[in-house]
Amino acid sequence: MWKVMWFGMVVGLAALWAVWWTVFGPAPGSPIALRPENPEIVAQGREVYHDACAVCHGAELQGQPNWRTRAPDGTLPAPPHDSTGHTWHHPDEVLFALTKYGPGAAAGNPAYQSNMPAYSEILSDAEIIAVLSYIKAQWPPEIRARHDDINIRAGAN
Repeated sequence: MWKVMWFGMVVGLAALWAVWWTVFGPAPGSPIALRPENPEIVAQGREVYHDACAVCHGAELQGQPNWRTRAPDGTLPAPPHDSTGHTWHHPDEVLFALTKYGPGAAAGNPAYQSNMPAYSEILSDAEIIAVLSYIKAQWPPEIRARHDDINIRAGAN
């Protein structure tokens, strides 16, 4: 009898893991893939964005004024993450690296001056993917489609 119960528990746990992985795991073909179609991930990303990102990038993803003009210290203001910015010009893996490691490290130039911190010690990988998924979910369909094409060309998805 205990063997049957044990087997049932193992099968049940495996089924739960498979469902969790389908909903929250990386998309097939890429270790880093945004999930803007997943409402749970987007909702988590909205919360994290407003807690960690909106102070610089704006509550409406609008960025800071004059985001293309360097400040006297050489840094650039926070860019918008809406369709008017350049976030969607980068594949998922680049966006993830910029967020996790910071712009300098992601570009291979640790001397690069930026006010953007590395979030590797602040957010989990899943939270970073959720934030980026939330951002992508706010773009109009044509921008999302163009971003999907960028990912395809980059071999990401």
